Amino acid sequence: MLTGSVVVMRAGEKRDDPAMWFVALDGDAEWLEEMGSRFLGAEGLRFAGGTLQERDVQRLVMENAAEVVLVGDYLGRDALGIASALAKAMPTVRVFVMARDPTAEMALRARQCGIRGVLRKPFRPEDLEEAIRADLEAEQRQLERIGGLAPSSGSAVVDGPRAVEGVAPRVIAVFSFKGGVGKTLIAVNLALAARSGPNRRWSTALVDADDGLGTSHVLLGVPSQPALTAWEDYAGERMVDPAVVERKLVAALRCGLHAVFSSGCADVAAREEVMETVLGTLRSMHALVVVDCAPEVTEAVFTALRLADIVALVVDPMLGSTEKVRLGLRALVAGGMQLQKFRLVVNQNRPGAGGFRPAEVREALQLQVLGSIPFDPTARMAENRREPLAMSSPRGPFMRALVRTFDPLLPGLMGSARGRG
Repeated sequence: MLTGSVVVMRAGEKRDDPAMWFVALDGDAEWLEEMGSRFLGAEGLRFAGGTLQERDVQRLVMENAAEVVLVGDYLGRDALGIASALAKAMPTVRVFVMARDPTAEMALRARQCGIRGVLRKPFRPEDLEEAIRADLEAEQRQLERIGGLAPSSGSAVVDGPRAVEGVAPRVIAVFSFKGGVGKTLIAVNLALAARSGPNRRWSTALVDADDGLGTSHVLLGVPSQPALTAWEDYAGERMVDPAVVERKLVAALRCGLHAVFSSGCADVAAREEVMETVLGTLRSMHALVVVDCAPEVTEAVFTALRLADIVALVVDPMLGSTEKVRLGLRALVAGGMQLQKFRLVVNQNRPGAGGFRPAEVREALQLQVLGSIPFDPTARMAENRREPLAMSSPRGPFMRALVRTFDPLLPGLMGSARGRG
């Protein structure tokens, strides 16, 4: 049995460069050391650390915000089995296998186990870059087949999951410029729908960033603890230890959702540093983080919008709402916000009631419409009874429209709900 571990190289605390960081697990210490030398100074890929112990992998991934894990075949047992278990435990990380003598059968089994590919040892940095690039392109083709987002032109040598628009987002901020448009209803049910979708192993977190007025806990029928204020002691940290997070910084709800709620006091607002720590930590621990933002641009909300992969901007199809959104967007741009990741969600759409059609909303605001959710009279009843529609009425008009709206962004998370009802 292997004992001890070796950390060949540990990355620094700051990560201001666009590189993708990776961690390696192998029983061959000489190869780990050689890998540290091969990748020293590489621009597109950075070696965060190597270990002989399987139990050290998740810690190294968390500490270094690594996005790729390499598992070697010199471990004394089935490397594919170990890699598959790590892929399931960390669904947001890309896991590859390293093998001295890879075969076509091994590559096929790897794909069937959720492993991204097999690399022949020894390999060069450009070989790993090419493997990751091929995996990203395959993921992009899958998105295009189901009507996903168009690819973007990333500037990094290796376009990581955070830099490629076509890759399923890991942080979605649900935002509006006015109250009463169903923002919290959408955020809570989106998080629940993703958690209860076909891939239940995909963990999901909900963050209520509505200072003092957050009602997500009311809709869920749970206490409003822990709150964002519990994270103050860790403000400014790049990432909090997952064991500490699970012990005292998130609520583990019976539905499988992890949640962080608002402070419940309008005088206690979350700071930028707190929101950065919250999202940086939860993003590393979950496949999807949904942020329910306040309808005004507070310090925490601006940070959430800046760090989100996608901003779902909820509007109702009336002139007063669209005009307020137009002015608000102008103010965000003046404050330095980029709008490329903003998508419109038209809520409470009532055909024949005189409201704008989705195409007219898109034309008025010059943003892509992600989808349209019709007015559903059962939504208010469910809210009053503290019964989220994702759980009480998953086949109703609201949930069917919600799934159709977000399914292109979250392939595999919500696809099973298509065509229900």
